Amino acid sequence: MVSFFKKPTKIQESQYTYEYPRHWVEYVGGEKAIEIRQVRSIPAGRTILLKNFNVLRYNDETKKQDSFPVAVYVNLDTGDDMKVFNTKLQTVVREQLTAEGHPLPSEVTIAYNFETNSIDFKVVSAKKSGFTFNEADVYSNENFKAIAWLDNDDCFKKIFKFSDSKMSIDDLRGMLPSTFTVEGSAGLLTRLSIGGIWSRENIVIKSSISEFAEESILCLSNYMYSPPKHYSITNFVSKFNIRLVEPSSMKDVVLPKDGKDGLIIEMILIAY
Repeated sequence: MVSFFKKPTKIQESQYTYEYPRHWVEYVGGEKAIEIRQVRSIPAGRTILLKNFNVLRYNDETKKQDSFPVAVYVNLDTGDDMKVFNTKLQTVVREQLTAEGHPLPSEVTIAYNFETNSIDFKVVSAKKSGFTFNEADVYSNENFKAIAWLDNDDCFKKIFKFSDSKMSIDDLRGMLPSTFTVEGSAGLLTRLSIGGIWSRENIVIKSSISEFAEESILCLSNYMYSPPKHYSITNFVSKFNIRLVEPSSMKDVVLPKDGKDGLIIEMILIAY
């Protein structure tokens, strides 16, 4: 029986490749097997910030649009999933939209969508309403950029240009990353969706170890198997891979690029 600690030799989006210890690979004196006890996925604690945008709502009395500044500011503890994010964010947004004439809670939705793995910003109102972005140097913090796979805030600067000009919504779409979905007109966004964001839920683990099992599913993360799941090894293998899948959407999971989130595989290598 072998105990070892190894980092993945290759990470390609949702797939991680690991090498077995050399002395176990080269053992030829008998049979070999692998037992999986647990795969732990550990979402990192993060403070998520997006700022310098507003909700605009038409005022019947002044015949102008009132502007209400809003920010996404949510502190997630280690292990919190995006259900916690939604609960905290709902409170944050309602606390900000308190000025006279502010949009009703039913008119403004900012929340994580588990079906599409995106943070959605929507305004649905009988009055002319929508989102605009201010001119600014900084819109998000490093944690927001990490979970949304953004290198910088250029996409929000482009949305500001849409808010401040006669740019068409189609022109804006052509300037944004493929993970962004926008709807709107005349400088107002009625919908902004930022996709590719992990739900921080437990993860379905698919693997080359279990390639002959149904859909190659190895296990669900953060579930301790007792007894461990046993796989006999009948051929020469020097490495294995795992692929991460969202349980809600069954889409591939790509963990945030900063590497703060943990993934630990507890397995037993047997030679006898």
